[in-house]
Amino acid sequence: MNFTHYISILSLLRLISSIAQNVFDVSSNSREILPIDHEIYSNLYTYAHLIDISYCISKVQHIEKPFKCNIECEDRFPNMTLVYQWYFDDSVTGYISTTYDNIFHYNRDSAKRKQQNKTIIIALRGTRSIFDSYADMRADMVDFTSLGSILKPCTGCKVHRGFYKYFQRTRDIIHQYVMQELKGAQLGIENYELVILGHSLGGSVAILLALFYLDLGFEKLTAVTMGQPLVGNREFVDWADDALGSKYKPRHGDFKRKFLRIIHKEDVVTIIPKRGNFLPYQPFDNQIYLNCSESDTRPSPDQVFDCRDASNEQCIEGDFPNYLKSGNDYLQIHITYLRRMGLCGMI
Repeated sequence: MNFTHYISILSLLRLISSIAQNVFDVSSNSREILPIDHEIYSNLYTYAHLIDISYCISKVQHIEKPFKCNIECEDRFPNMTLVYQWYFDDSVTGYISTTYDNIFHYNRDSAKRKQQNKTIIIALRGTRSIFDSYADMRADMVDFTSLGSILKPCTGCKVHRGFYKYFQRTRDIIHQYVMQELKGAQLGIENYELVILGHSLGGSVAILLALFYLDLGFEKLTAVTMGQPLVGNREFVDWADDALGSKYKPRHGDFKRKFLRIIHKEDVVTIIPKRGNFLPYQPFDNQIYLNCSESDTRPSPDQVFDCRDASNEQCIEGDFPNYLKSGNDYLQIHITYLRRMGLCGMI
């Protein structure tokens, strides 16, 4: 990783600042927030670490087998096995890994942490180059059609053209590896959990991948995105929220709620592309809000809460009523999700 990464993201955020005026028409009085339980709070740090590892993949570096990198891959996840990793200048980069250990409790006694479940991780990184930045800003929409295998049809759904293109390319690259790892589950001889993670642009692709695999019938699925932009229109987000159980309270080991969209206070990337008559993007009714400053990588439990719906003015809806705030370090905010994202290769 090098300085070009930061220049690219900074350029992207400057472009955002120039177009993201009058982002939301604030009309809701919703202000109810709910605490998240301690185990979910703790799990978020694990998800953030696994996402951050995807930034270790570039033209000049990669994750070494079995699972080694310079941000404590092997120490924190000693029984993780790398399955596949990929890198593109003009598309999403990430990795697939698996383990039979509990990813959340490696600090506990080995005999206690052993489990029978196979956990399959798909982690995707966000914007890293000017090519990614260009795709991020392509805000026109295309029709979205679900497989219709398990989920009901997504009628009238439209999604971001660039994100959908990246999803299709990523799916085509990784699908054979994912299905190979899920073979035991299909045969009924192996329990599993499929965990799909992403930051920034990677989060937008992650949620589309999660819906794809859920529609194939893999219901033991958890999708976690951090700093994810808006993805689709009202029809799409309503359909996705219903499919992914956004109305349920998140609980560890309970797959009723399959999606956690993590949003940092004042992260402008999470409210683009701009909403309005011309660009009808809508936010998911799914938001775990980090109510802390960009200097704080370890918010306290009472600073992390469930906003319940997108109209909640206690959360990102209230951060940008009609304008961007001068003096905010939007780059720093966007890379601060329970750790500093994207530093692999620089430390």
